[in-house]
Amino acid sequence: MKKYTNFFILLSVFFTLGVMVHSCKLKTVDPSTVNLGYDFCPLEIGRYVIYEEYDTVYNSNQMVDTVYNVKELIHDTIMEGKEVRYVFYHFTKKTTDTDWPIQPDSVWTYENNGNQLIREESNIQYIKIAFPVAEGKTWNGNALNVLSDETSSDKYYKMTDIDKSYPIQPLSGLLTTYSNTLKLTISNQADPIVSKDIRYEVYARGIGLIKRDYTVYYYKQDNSPPQTIDFGSRKIMLITSYGKE
Repeated sequence: MKKYTNFFILLSVFFTLGVMVHSCKLKTVDPSTVNLGYDFCPLEIGRYVIYEEYDTVYNSNQMVDTVYNVKELIHDTIMEGKEVRYVFYHFTKKTTDTDWPIQPDSVWTYENNGNQLIREESNIQYIKIAFPVAEGKTWNGNALNVLSDETSSDKYYKMTDIDKSYPIQPLSGLLTTYSNTLKLTISNQADPIVSKDIRYEVYARGIGLIKRDYTVYYYKQDNSPPQTIDFGSRKIMLITSYGKE
């Protein structure tokens, strides 16, 4: 009887060890997926980021400065074929206002199809990040919109400074340094006579977009001093807080 008891004890031990080994195998992470870079724009219902935006608009001899707050909130998901799109609300308010509007001023979407992070604004799709992330990687960010054929390789998006720290100090807050960031250069075109088009964004792991800086100027073509702005704008958006509702 004792022999049978020992046999069943040993059988139980082997079975337990087998389950543990199998469980470990199920939890093994594929190394090829570790640094794809999906966490540079985490998509989850309820996540939000709040920014301060500074706009300077030039029109002939006039210049108008505006400062306001922006909130982007992932509100819901929808199915587009086999892909999941994350619907996010875009709110704006004056810096002097306490409450956000009840209704967003825009409703846009994000989509991560495994190879690309696609942001759609006003029915225009932009490929913001091409996965996996890699230093110096370039791609046609307009491949999904009407500018695709007009976008030459020298105007491709480019990612640099992967996982470097980036300091940000909005007017209303303290200096904060964000670790593990990525710089996305959208345009780096400058003609000292005709125009300037310098646009870039910065993303942080676990947060998403933390800075946007868009400068587009067109210079006067008359007897004005060189690089006198005829019209254009400078728009800077800086993160102030983030979280989940």
